[in-house]
Amino acid sequence: MDEELEKIKKKKLEEMMKRRQDILTPKKPVVIEVFTSPTCPHCPMALSMAKELAAQMPGVQVAELSTTTPQGMAKAAFYGVQAVPTIYINGKRAFVGAPPSLEALRQAVKS
Repeated sequence: MDEELEKIKKKKLEEMMKRRQDILTPKKPVVIEVFTSPTCPHCPMALSMAKELAAQMPGVQVAELSTTTPQGMAKAAFYGVQAVPTIYINGKRAFVGAPPSLEALRQAVKS
């Protein structure tokens, strides 16, 4: 009986320590970069999905990079973006074209 109680206490203590560490350890923000063009018919939807997801998930930030601006062109050249919309998540290409669904975008952010 005492041995069983000790196991339970130990497990609870480990869970509490993990939760405390999770609280104290700052989470790295997720950055979604959406490359757009003003003439692209699919870009507004891709950008809207990214912004909607950012509103639902704390720590997610969205940056729109228009390929018509010097900053957007430079970043697109750096990544080798060939089409819009193209979505990068934390510097990794996730989608060329608009994501098929908000859930697909959510899964890409989580992975």
